Amino acid sequence: MKLTRDRSFYRTLVLITLPIALQNLIASGVGMMDTVMLGQLGDLALSASSLANQPFNLYSFVTGGIAMGGAVIMAQYWGKNDMRSIKKVMAIALRIAFAIALAVTALVAIFPSQVMRAFTNDQALIMAGASYLRIAAFSYFFFGITNTLLQVMRSVEKVVMSLVIYGISFFINIFFNYMFIFGKFGAPEMGIAGAAVGTLLARVSEFLMTLFYFAVIDRRIRLRPRDLLLRDGAMLRDFAKHSLPIVANETLWGCGTLFHASILGHTSKMAVTASSICNVVQQLALIAILGVASSASVLIGKSIGAGEYGKTREYADTIQVISFIIGILSMTIVFFARGAIISIYRVEPETAAFTSQLLIVYAVCTFFQCALIPTLMGTLRGGGDGNFVMAIDLGTMYLIAIPLGWLAAFYWKLPVLIVCILLKIDEPLKLLFSLPRLKSGKWIRNLTRDSAA
Repeated sequence: MKLTRDRSFYRTLVLITLPIALQNLIASGVGMMDTVMLGQLGDLALSASSLANQPFNLYSFVTGGIAMGGAVIMAQYWGKNDMRSIKKVMAIALRIAFAIALAVTALVAIFPSQVMRAFTNDQALIMAGASYLRIAAFSYFFFGITNTLLQVMRSVEKVVMSLVIYGISFFINIFFNYMFIFGKFGAPEMGIAGAAVGTLLARVSEFLMTLFYFAVIDRRIRLRPRDLLLRDGAMLRDFAKHSLPIVANETLWGCGTLFHASILGHTSKMAVTASSICNVVQQLALIAILGVASSASVLIGKSIGAGEYGKTREYADTIQVISFIIGILSMTIVFFARGAIISIYRVEPETAAFTSQLLIVYAVCTFFQCALIPTLMGTLRGGGDGNFVMAIDLGTMYLIAIPLGWLAAFYWKLPVLIVCILLKIDEPLKLLFSLPRLKSGKWIRNLTRDSAA
């Protein structure tokens, strides 16, 4: 293992990681404020909103996969300073995201009750969740386009604007959530549906700010409406070959999280509530490492595009060491802060006790995720090894974790805590598979075309 001494690497790592980490903090803060506000209404509202957000979580994985797939290719073209090819890849990603956004928005808006029944058979949860989805569904379209545009901007080392946009959106979301959930400032008291209104207004604001940025401020990509019509058969084939594994990976992984939610949703309302709290905590614990993963993808892809493969290996080793250090720190924080975290929520004593136990499990999982995410999402994907990432990511989840969790819940009738542990068992297994792959160097692949410019 050889750590890099390239100062520009550390400078770029900080310049990309810090804004993305802050952006992730804002996004997690929105989720936490939602759970805190809805938690004041009781376990029902909190559990219903958690289950109602599962379709959005899957949708965000799909659109995120499209954006990340495009960003991997764009980062390598960025290393070659080939802006026209970057625009072509961006146009392909946006056209796909637009079609999916329309389809998912229509599906969830028309069939909200049917969507909720996939996660629970509790009629009260179904009715409350459906009232949320009828409004929140329309936010999906705006999120899909905005998220795609802002994520691909990371591939050309442009991250600050997304931080500004999501920062403004954060306050918009909190303000309107407070207004419509509790009926403040003359607004009707809408409860869980009020949270959906706040989310919709925040997504619309993000969309409008993003359009303004690309139309008026951006000077790097200079994307124009006519660029969305750019077509290149060879580039489309490249996108399909190298990006579809990432899209499939994120989509099927998102489906796996739905299976998790469905298994827990059919065990007890307490498990759903505790899981929703723990998920928010874990999102907060992973904000730094997700920033490192995004930086890794850009730095690895750019070095490969520039043909500097020696630097690529050094960068990968350095990122892995940094990830382990962050993992230890994040795990320690979650473990010792769990009492203070639970005190924020107004939940039943039994739920609070179970949440404390579950947070210990999540603390250990946080270490493995911190050690794993930059390797899979950053280094290996950025190096063009999306097929390997998909194989171990989905193989361990669908062949081991989900079957064990299902058997534990419905066949062996084990305690809910054991079910939760088994559903997370894939995290350490993925790390065992990914480290030898990282050491082999077989993941370094140049995805660009010399004639693309």
